[in-house]
Amino acid sequence: MKQIRWFWAPLAMMTAAGLLWKTQEVSDGVREGLARCAAVVIPSLFPFMILAGLISANRVGTVLSRWIARPAGWLIGLPDSLGAVFLMSFVGGYPVGARMLASMLERREIDRDTAAAALCLCVNAGPSFLISAVGAGMFGSRRAGAFLLIAQVCSALVVGRFACCTLRRTHPMTLTADRSNSNGFVHAVQGASAGILGICAFVVAFSAIIALLNALGILQAAARMLGAFFPSLGASFFSAWITGLLEVTSGCTLAASLHTRAGFALCGFLVSFSSLSILLQVKACFPDLPRFCLRPFYLSRLVHGSLTALLSWLFWGLLPPEELAAAIIQGTPIPHAAPNMFISSACLIAMCSILLLPNRKNTGNVNNYA
Repeated sequence: MKQIRWFWAPLAMMTAAGLLWKTQEVSDGVREGLARCAAVVIPSLFPFMILAGLISANRVGTVLSRWIARPAGWLIGLPDSLGAVFLMSFVGGYPVGARMLASMLERREIDRDTAAAALCLCVNAGPSFLISAVGAGMFGSRRAGAFLLIAQVCSALVVGRFACCTLRRTHPMTLTADRSNSNGFVHAVQGASAGILGICAFVVAFSAIIALLNALGILQAAARMLGAFFPSLGASFFSAWITGLLEVTSGCTLAASLHTRAGFALCGFLVSFSSLSILLQVKACFPDLPRFCLRPFYLSRLVHGSLTALLSWLFWGLLPPEELAAAIIQGTPIPHAAPNMFISSACLIAMCSILLLPNRKNTGNVNNYA
């Protein structure tokens, strides 16, 4: 433990010095993060997080879970209790499935081993992000986003097959008979507000970290070094790879700007691996879960990302050449933080915070609704 402390202490001091030295660049990174929250994160996630909260707190969740679990059980052996979580993890996006599993664990509908195993297949990018943001917005082709979605679903089913074997062998779970809640919508909105604040905080934090690394030249130096070892890929590819390992949206933007098969495959890897930002968001949903319980989830991200990258590489040949040519001519739209976007994103986050104020006053604990 002493060695770890000696490592983190100088790192914290150097980071503080870098923040003071590159204040303007870090501020621009924060603005970019806020703009990304307003343009991508909140519109694509917030409604689905409310829906997930309603499903978790209502009898409808029981019916939906059994209905989804029938075909999923035939394909990958999914238990009946996880049908709704499995569906919403694909429909809602990265943290939705994790938050639903955390709610089930808190209500003791599943145990921690089941939650840890289910995480391997219930953390996925949503279709709104893949088709609209990545496909249409970055590659200029909704078909490209649809292929990424198909690749991710197929690889998730492969990963889920192994994870569900563990679930069935050790912990067959049952559903609660009645989970109806007269205040379900209120609690769902409040819980989604708490969740979206945490997500936006991670996005903004990692945008600032990436901006600091770029300003200090660390990211470029690492990309050039890796590019020298793999000249066929180049430094631009590894710059997108390193950025995507930290924050998925920024990495996909850089990967799409390459306009190559390797860049498309890299996008496939990043959306399924999900980045360090998403991994920490998932970990934040399970504060009481022991560290060793999350190791299978971390390993599954590498397997899931690699399978999606392989399928994306193959799907690249199915994209019409005229669409790819048009995307190259038009260029990849790079999000930027205009002043009005900064103000609107700050207002959106402030409104989410207002929804939590009555809970703090009455209960003193926001996590009651998370």
